[in-house]
Amino acid sequence: MREDLLEKIYEQEDEIESSLPVVSLELFFEGNNDIGSIGCNLLNHPGIEKFYSILKQVRNKPNVQDILVEIMEHDEDEEMWPFSERVYILTDEEEYEVIKWVRDLQISEISQGYMYGQPKLAPKLGKGYKVYSLWWD
Repeated sequence: MREDLLEKIYEQEDEIESSLPVVSLELFFEGNNDIGSIGCNLLNHPGIEKFYSILKQVRNKPNVQDILVEIMEHDEDEEMWPFSERVYILTDEEEYEVIKWVRDLQISEISQGYMYGQPKLAPKLGKGYKVYSLWWD
């Protein structure tokens, strides 16, 4: 799975000046056991499986179009999983509801829009949908 993840990241590298690569939940979380890959500064880290489980539950909601994991850093080192500090939730829901959905993931901040511009692989938003950026310090 790590090879597939790196391939998807490299595919988007030419866009690095305007946006960071994004990948699916499956590509980021399946085979990932590196607790430092997301939420690494959380004092009570819920674990990679909990992150994945909660985000899959959110993505399965009828008014969620998708969830994308933004890749901030990656290394050829096979011991280190690519690092993310942000996920994007594409939904027509209000911010306060999104915060409730991910409460157990202890986000540091939520805002609207893509932080570094629309990623190359981001889908076109459905009518009335917006992008929420969830960030972990």
